[in-house]
Parts: sequence; C-alpha cells; structure tokens
Amino acid sequence: MPEQHLTFHILYTPDGGGYNALEPVTGTTSWGKDLAEAKTMIAEALELYLAELSPEEAAEIAARQADAWSGDVDVTVSAA
Repeated sequence: MPEQHLTFHILYTPDGGGYNALEPVTGTTSWGKDLAEAKTMIAEALELYLAELSPEEAAEIAARQADAWSGDVDVTVSAA
C-alpha cells in the first residue's frame, strides 16, 4: 500500500492518574500516564490497526475519517 498520511481526531479524557484516548471512527483506544504518553500510545495503536488492513479497507477508513465531524449536544437528566 502506498504511504498515506491521515489525520485523526482523538478524544482524551482524564482517568485516575492518566488519560484515556479514543478515536471514534475506528473505535481505537489507548491510555497513557500523561497526555503526551496517551498521544504517543494512540498513534501507535492506530498505526498497528491500519497496518492490518487491505488497501481497500484503508481507503474506506480514510473516507470515513474525512466525513467525520464533531459537535456538542445538550442533554437533560432527571433525578430518579
């Protein structure tokens, strides 16, 4: 497969002494003891995930990533 550069949007959330990292299009997750390690670990996880794909599957991921967008939503929760 020819080399291809993809940009992923990652959600980092604090988790008891570290950070969870989630890439929602592929569902890839990772964790790091600090934000820098979480960034390194999710990049490695994504590289490993993508290395297992066929060229067609990688192209599909790239297309889905290009179509992805994020936004906020307000939710009201009632007390039980």
